[in-house]
Amino acid sequence: MALHDVSVPIRPGMHIYRNNPGYSRTLHQAIADGAEANVSELDLGAHTGTHVDGPAHFYDGGPGTEALDLDAMLGPCVVAEIPDRGLDPIDADALEATGTPEGTERLLLKTTNSELWERSEFTHDFIRLDSSGAEWVLGRGIRLIGIDYLSIGDGDAHRALLAKPVVALEGLDLRGIAPGPYELICLPMHLADGADGAPARVLLREP
Repeated sequence: MALHDVSVPIRPGMHIYRNNPGYSRTLHQAIADGAEANVSELDLGAHTGTHVDGPAHFYDGGPGTEALDLDAMLGPCVVAEIPDRGLDPIDADALEATGTPEGTERLLLKTTNSELWERSEFTHDFIRLDSSGAEWVLGRGIRLIGIDYLSIGDGDAHRALLAKPVVALEGLDLRGIAPGPYELICLPMHLADGADGAPARVLLREP
């Protein structure tokens, strides 16, 4: 069974959502300077690369990513393709048109956003859910919704999803992934201090 890593590599010069912290790695201690071992210091935002959102992202005082249900991040999922719709948001009609099977609990959206990873830097011209799309997700009982760029939806969509909370999985690289069923393995960093987001390593296993 083939295993696909759909995480965005964390590296200097990577796509960073506008006004978010960038990424850097420096040596805190170095063998070359006489230390016994090399120890790196990482500087990055909680929403760097492939990551999950916690309710605290849009609700001041809300739970952090440690409150998210790990079970929602592990198990059968569906990758559904959204046809080119320009920059129109992903609404309920667009999601219904994917033919996603009833009972799907984990849904990853492959969109024209995937082409944006080919660019040299972040662009804010990408598509995401609107409030009707978020309500469709909630009405279907979906526990995790993912997308192939750095935001699952507008502010209203975020608030609707995170209020439940539905796991919002952002920053997936689905360029090499065909639509269909997979097993999802999504393991965010175990940040236990109320973090509003957490970088994650995400794998898809073919059935």
